[in-house]
Amino acid sequence: MTGPTATSRRVGALLVTSNGFVDAYTYLAHGGVFANAQTGNVILFGVGLAKPGEVDALTHLWPVIAFVVGIVVANLFRGEAATRQLRYPLRYVLGLQALVLVAVGLLPASAPEPSITTSIGFVAALQFSLFRSVRTATVVPVAMTGNLMRTTDAVLTALRGRRREDVALAVLYVSLVLGFGAGAVVGALVTGVVGTRAVWIPAAMIVVALVLFFIDEPRHPAPSDDALPSDDTA
Repeated sequence: MTGPTATSRRVGALLVTSNGFVDAYTYLAHGGVFANAQTGNVILFGVGLAKPGEVDALTHLWPVIAFVVGIVVANLFRGEAATRQLRYPLRYVLGLQALVLVAVGLLPASAPEPSITTSIGFVAALQFSLFRSVRTATVVPVAMTGNLMRTTDAVLTALRGRRREDVALAVLYVSLVLGFGAGAVVGALVTGVVGTRAVWIPAAMIVVALVLFFIDEPRHPAPSDDALPSDDTA
């Protein structure tokens, strides 16, 4: 393995696939809401305002608010002072995210839907703020619109130049997009069979990603494997 664990292909594949799973899960098991990707919620919130009898606007607003709050909280980790106090924020975030998903699977069917979707949306925002690259690829782990654009650009660049590094980047982007889609497919299938406890599968994937830090870092030490990403992703 080369490069920090936080940007390794294995961690990237696990997180992106788990995010696809979770969005399919919340959509099917918790009121047609996307707890990770907020574009769908913003659209459905607007539809709910226009047609309140058909769509509950507030159901889609709460996870958007939770996501924004998560971004605000994640920004508290930025800066040298915060980094000195919390050297590996991504590891803590992944641990919290796994715990939230496990707790969601334990909740009874009578639990209020907003409590579930807002909790997942909040920790998804923390992950998004702290995890934005896989090897040399800039990624958005919770949504695919920007990733599809980058994938298309990378494929076209690889086809024109046929340089090894361009081909490798294109393959990486394609694999991440396919991984997200595969996660959604598996999430839909498993949720249909298992129900609300299906969320324990993406929780387990996140735990595996977290364990990789402790397996790899003794062999590949780094000053900080959770260096905060820049804000130039979309």
